[in-house]
Amino acid sequence: MAKKVDVLLDEEELEIIAATTGRAPVQLPGRVASVFPALTHRNYQFYFAGQITSLMGFWLQLVGQGFLVFQLTHSAFWVGTVAALGGLPTLFLTSWAGVLIDKVDTRKLLSWILIVQALLALILGLTVLLGVATVELIIILAVLTGIAGAIDLPTRQTFVVELVGKKDLASAISVNVGIFNSARFVGPALAGILIATVGVGWTFIFNALSFLPIIFFLTKIKPLKFEELEANLHPFTMLKQGIKFVFTHERLLWLTLLASATGLFNWPHQTLMPVVAEKIYGAGASGLGSLLSAAGAGSLLGALFTSTQRSRKERSGLIIAGALISSLSLMLFGFNHNFFLAHLLLFFAGLGLIIQVANINTTVQTLAPDQMRGRVMGVYLTMFVGLMPIGNALAGILAERTSSLFTISLGGFILFIFSSFLYWRGYIK
Repeated sequence: MAKKVDVLLDEEELEIIAATTGRAPVQLPGRVASVFPALTHRNYQFYFAGQITSLMGFWLQLVGQGFLVFQLTHSAFWVGTVAALGGLPTLFLTSWAGVLIDKVDTRKLLSWILIVQALLALILGLTVLLGVATVELIIILAVLTGIAGAIDLPTRQTFVVELVGKKDLASAISVNVGIFNSARFVGPALAGILIATVGVGWTFIFNALSFLPIIFFLTKIKPLKFEELEANLHPFTMLKQGIKFVFTHERLLWLTLLASATGLFNWPHQTLMPVVAEKIYGAGASGLGSLLSAAGAGSLLGALFTSTQRSRKERSGLIIAGALISSLSLMLFGFNHNFFLAHLLLFFAGLGLIIQVANINTTVQTLAPDQMRGRVMGVYLTMFVGLMPIGNALAGILAERTSSLFTISLGGFILFIFSSFLYWRGYIK
């Protein structure tokens, strides 16, 4: 069923409506509004408020799951494997989710997916608190959560344009990255405190509760509805169109390949942090939280740095610079045994990673046609986030046979070589 509007409007009229629909709950000072124009939109302010708690909960569960699995198994292999199985649905379902996004009401789809994720987090938390959690049960719930997440991820990404219009899309993406990494800064530290004081089960309970605000605020949002003429096509045809567009558009293709390499070789270092915190630094839950928060602080700074509008050439330079900074930091991290210096290196790894990812995300959404945005983002996120579980699994296996530090350093080295190659050949321009 295609998305419907009462009156078909041209793009300029849609932009005006997006900026003026209702009165924004919070009137921002002019200086803030000029730097973050997305936050002047009524719809986006509601979404912003809901995202803060929801993404905080995401990091609580991510840290809690890794800690719980390691606590039960004392195995880097199982930590990586559970993370991989939980992320595997993204590889197979995200592109199809993009087709679904281009066919149905995005707000309703997002609301139902959030409800499902909240229930799954609640079930996991209760099993831990009742003392009946097993690795097998965690895997089942992780896979189910991964299925919901495979739909959630592209839905959240593409929903933004319905909140602010295309004019302020880049601003909204940067603010989203800022929210994500603010949560990444606070969430792991809070998870460490919860685990150390009341137990790991409460990280999942609080994650379940964190979905309630965004589910409520979605009822207050009145998003734009674009008439999707292609939405009546067969799903297979729609999927083929999305794949063809990404792989025949030279700039999109190389950006997607760089994102894929990042998902495979750079991102999995976060999965190994519970092992590093325990085996290398003997720091336990609080040390794990502080290490991940250091990376989150760097990511937050990177998000703030990318919040301003930039030209295509500037974004291209930042993409390569971010990839080189993050990969070099992780290479050095693998040779480091000093706990304080580890925080510094993770700070720069987070800084570079988000500068790279945020600018790729902005560029991809800018290049995607309106009627195909869901499918383009679905393909791109499949190649980026969808390959993370494979990277997690490989990292877990290699860390088990060698060491966690060697695995992290090797991943950084591979991404550094690939990024240097792209810069040398001028493919990201």
